[in-house]
Amino acid sequence: MATSTTYGSIATDAKATPRSGGCASAFKSLLHLLLFTAIVAFVALKFGLAVVLFLFLGLLVLGYAAVFAGFCYMARPYVLSVFEVPVAALRLQFALLSAVAAYALRGFKPLFPEWTLSYEICVRFLRFTFENYGEIIAVEHAAILREPYRELGKKRLPANCLEHNTIPEVLHANGMEHQWIRDPEREKKAHRLVVVIYHGGGYAVADPLQHVELANQTHTLLQQILQSEHQLDVSVDVLLANYRKAPECPYPTPLNDCFGMYQYVLKHENILPSHVLLCGDSAGGEMAITSCMRLREANTPELQPLAAVCYSPLVDFKDRGNDEKQPFDLLSVKFTNRVLDSYLRTVTDPKERLLVSPIENSLQNLPPMFLQWGTLECFFDQGVRFKAKAEAEGVTNMEFVFMPNMAHDPSMFPPWLCPGAEIAIRHGCTFAAKQAARVLRATTEPEPEN
Repeated sequence: MATSTTYGSIATDAKATPRSGGCASAFKSLLHLLLFTAIVAFVALKFGLAVVLFLFLGLLVLGYAAVFAGFCYMARPYVLSVFEVPVAALRLQFALLSAVAAYALRGFKPLFPEWTLSYEICVRFLRFTFENYGEIIAVEHAAILREPYRELGKKRLPANCLEHNTIPEVLHANGMEHQWIRDPEREKKAHRLVVVIYHGGGYAVADPLQHVELANQTHTLLQQILQSEHQLDVSVDVLLANYRKAPECPYPTPLNDCFGMYQYVLKHENILPSHVLLCGDSAGGEMAITSCMRLREANTPELQPLAAVCYSPLVDFKDRGNDEKQPFDLLSVKFTNRVLDSYLRTVTDPKERLLVSPIENSLQNLPPMFLQWGTLECFFDQGVRFKAKAEAEGVTNMEFVFMPNMAHDPSMFPPWLCPGAEIAIRHGCTFAAKQAARVLRATTEPEPEN
């Protein structure tokens, strides 16, 4: 049985499967506790309670020293001088403790029904860093902050691909390193799709590998939905495309790089444009939309992709949000102002600067598009106006979803941290599967030969 929710249908008749080894795990934990208690009792009897307390305090000091060192490492990209690091580390700890304390004072209830403690901590922590260090993050240390995303993605890549039965494959193209998430059975499937993902990060920070989870979830969910709802056996390859970033490379370089990777896929993957899906979040979502607009302006409708799936896309560069109006979003105006001004610093002509925003252009004659925003995020009002513009122009091939009580871009988080992440991605994949089924059933000609 399925129940209707804000986000669609969710199966409710599946029985919970108990974890294997649960009793054994509990017994092992009990043994560890008993062993620890026995050691403490022995030390107390042998050397006295004062020694036990001294050792306990010593362990606490060492533990906090290790934690503080970790926060110092985390704080380094947020400040300009090493002498500011300890203060920044203390402020970050205070922000974290404040989030936990607020949760406890509410009776251990989440801020919103759709939130969890881990998601609330993450949102509040990011908001704190963007509010207090947004200008440094956006420009001075943007390059430094790309590496942690990359390293974290590299660590998660093998296990995540194993979980989803995909094959990671590094691609060197157009002077940059990109990441394929390949379907190991693509030669056996009746049809094939390629998804090109442009990551967000304000055109300045982050890395393609931050979206290892998004890529694998897209691969798995798109295949499952096509099979279960449309009875189509489809191979799905996902390309995490890289692009040069501001402040080193301002507009239009990131956009040109993204467009270039779409052209690369068409040229080297032996696939029709109508079998390629563009996808992006935040800044990446804007570049997916603008790439389609570029193809329209070039009068090349035959090169338009199957569709575009955009999570929390920026569609109006003039609207930077409002911290008072969106107090629960993870982004702050200080960061968006600085990062977007840096990205557009070479666009000095007022008319050209206006037309950079997708919302200032016609929304007609574009491929099908899925656009999703959270109701708590700084780009929510943009989404509402974008929807109104599409309706005013008579556009019927765009689907808009506004996720209640969600901050900016839930799709970028792993599902264990943000329950809304899988819901957001499933929405996008459901839309993409519907478009793919329509095209795949209608397409009878073979793929183009190299």
